[in-house]
Amino acid sequence: MRAPEGKETGTDRLDRAFDGALAPYRRDDGPLGVLFSGGVDSSLIAWELHDRPNLTLVTVGVPGSPDLVAARSASALLSLPWTEVVVPIDEVRSVAAEIAEETDRLAPVPRSVQIAFAVAVRSSPVDRLLCGQGADELFLGYAHFRGRSAAEAARIADGDLGRLITEDWPRSQRIAARFGRSVFAPYLDPGFMEAARSIPVDRRLPEPEPKSWFRSWARHRGLPAEIAARPKRALQYGSGVDRALRDGERRTVRNA
Repeated sequence: MRAPEGKETGTDRLDRAFDGALAPYRRDDGPLGVLFSGGVDSSLIAWELHDRPNLTLVTVGVPGSPDLVAARSASALLSLPWTEVVVPIDEVRSVAAEIAEETDRLAPVPRSVQIAFAVAVRSSPVDRLLCGQGADELFLGYAHFRGRSAAEAARIADGDLGRLITEDWPRSQRIAARFGRSVFAPYLDPGFMEAARSIPVDRRLPEPEPKSWFRSWARHRGLPAEIAARPKRALQYGSGVDRALRDGERRTVRNA
C-alpha cells in the first residue's frame, strides 16, 4: 500500500499520523491499560503497543456479556496480558446513579454509552487508559451512514465528530476523573483526525461492510485479519450495560 517514492498517499499520511499519535505511549513505560472490546478499534491500538512493557488489556462487562467472550479470544490472538472484570448488574445501576448529573439530560442512547464508559473506567484496575473513541466518527462506522451519498455522509460525519469533540469526549473525561482515572483517545489526536479526514469520504463509506476502509488499513498495519473483520458492537451493548439498565427500568415501572 506504499506509494512510489516521493508520492505520499492518504494511507502514508495516516500511517505517519498514527505513529505520531501513539508515540507518547510508546515512550512511556508506566502502567497503561487499553479499554478492550476485542473489536477492531481497540485491538488496533493494542496491537500497535504490543511490545510496550506494563500494557494490560481491560475488558469490563456484566456476567455473560458479548465483549467478555470476544475479548478473551482477541487477547489470545494478540498474545497480550488481559484482565477480565465482571461487574454485577446492581453495580451498573449504582454507577448510573453516581453520574446522573452528567447523563440525566441525555437521550437514551448517549446516556447508555456514557454509563457503559463510566462502568468500564471505574472498574479498571489501571488508572491510565487508552480507548478507541473517534474511529466510528472518522471512518463512518455507525448505522446511520449506510445507504448515504458521500455528501450526506460527510455532513453527518462532521456533526458526529463535532459533538464528540465538544460534548461527549469532554464528558467522558470528566467522568473518568471522577473515578480517579485518566483516559486518552489516540484517534482524536489532531494530526490523526486531519489525516483521516483527508481521505475522500466516498472511500470511507460503509461498503461492503461498516468501516471497510479502516478495516483494510488495520490489516495493512498488521492486525490479524480475524480481528479486523469482526462485526462492530457498540460499547453499551457489548458490555451488557444497556440491557442491565433497561431491565432495571422495567422492574422499577412494574413495582411502582
